[in-house]
Amino acid sequence: MDKLKAISALSLALLLATPALAEPLRVRLDFGGSLDWAAPDSIDTALGFGERQTLDAKLRLMWQGGNGPWRFELQSLLAYQKGDNIGFAAAMAGLAPPPPPPSFFDLTSEISASADSRLSLTLDRLSVTYSSQNLVLKAGRQAVTWGSGMVFRPSDIIAPFAPNAIDTSFKPGVEMLYGQYLFDNGNDIELAYVPRRAAPGGALDWNASTLALRSSLLLSELDGTVMLARDRGDTLLNLTLGGGLGGAAWNVELGQWFLSDGSTATSFLANISNSGTLGGMNITYFAEYFRNGFGVDPATPLDALPAPLASRLASGQLFNAGRDFLALGGQIGLTDRLNLTPSVITSLNDGSVFGSVQAGMSLSDNLDISFSASKGFGGNGSEFGGRETSAGSGVYLRPPTNVSLNLTRYF
Repeated sequence: MDKLKAISALSLALLLATPALAEPLRVRLDFGGSLDWAAPDSIDTALGFGERQTLDAKLRLMWQGGNGPWRFELQSLLAYQKGDNIGFAAAMAGLAPPPPPPSFFDLTSEISASADSRLSLTLDRLSVTYSSQNLVLKAGRQAVTWGSGMVFRPSDIIAPFAPNAIDTSFKPGVEMLYGQYLFDNGNDIELAYVPRRAAPGGALDWNASTLALRSSLLLSELDGTVMLARDRGDTLLNLTLGGGLGGAAWNVELGQWFLSDGSTATSFLANISNSGTLGGMNITYFAEYFRNGFGVDPATPLDALPAPLASRLASGQLFNAGRDFLALGGQIGLTDRLNLTPSVITSLNDGSVFGSVQAGMSLSDNLDISFSASKGFGGNGSEFGGRETSAGSGVYLRPPTNVSLNLTRYF
């Protein structure tokens, strides 16, 4: 309750400070629901959650203020969930050791919780920024996005989105010290330090933290980046290069990991994207290949995954255990206010497929509605048909068939 009181006090201070600092308070309200259907031999069904219905509501308060070179940001998120996903998440969490804390402070407090409902309050952004013509310094709870991936994001090592993420409006905030220096020739250099604990309530652990140095370089008509990072006890050297090809844009990324156990892993990503018109409609489209350097054969059960892969799945840096993937997708502007976004991810190692489609409509300047549907296709023992939880168990972890609807209102 002390943590809840502190978060509530800061949120109230935000509301009271807004008129005084003459900065507007922005509000985003989301309300939606989802339905999930799992196969009879899935782990979902084995845990008693073969069919799930869940309602979600989120209220995000957003404020930015300050004068001159100093800026301040605060965002609080009040989230309510009601339905079967509450119990399913708890059942799944009981099957594996708890993941390491994603940030140094736990700024989420449960207001109320039961077997099928949860109301929580999170302080998702709390930062101060100093900026001049060439220098940006930022400290506090914030988010940063790196890399050129469109579906897979191997170089976005700090809280990346999943390949099948539907809402990518806000990354979860983490405690971070961030700096950027902008050179007059257009190049820049960035430094980010994310302190973490190895376990909740533990001391600061260097082997659980992230320190990254990243530089963007303009190379004639090409864009390049170089990143050197010490991440959770391992070292990453990542190189990115991108440019134009006719009217299209291409990017390649090469990531070389040097792991603490002495082994290495190499990841590779390449994509190409373009835009045009089709039947009078504006369209964008892309293709992306991803080689997961930590990936394993499709037949490898979940309890036999190598430790480096398992730890990255647990920390949310990776979301698939396979090696080679091809993603195809795009967006079709059916009207000025209605967009259709289909995508397909294929495992090149076993031929299984994950397909999704999203439709978004702007009902007014401050009211949006979106619909999504997704399903995995493939045989037992495949990436999207389902990996066996343990050899001979006959129980598989596979993405359920999902449909969801969400309404977003801005104030």
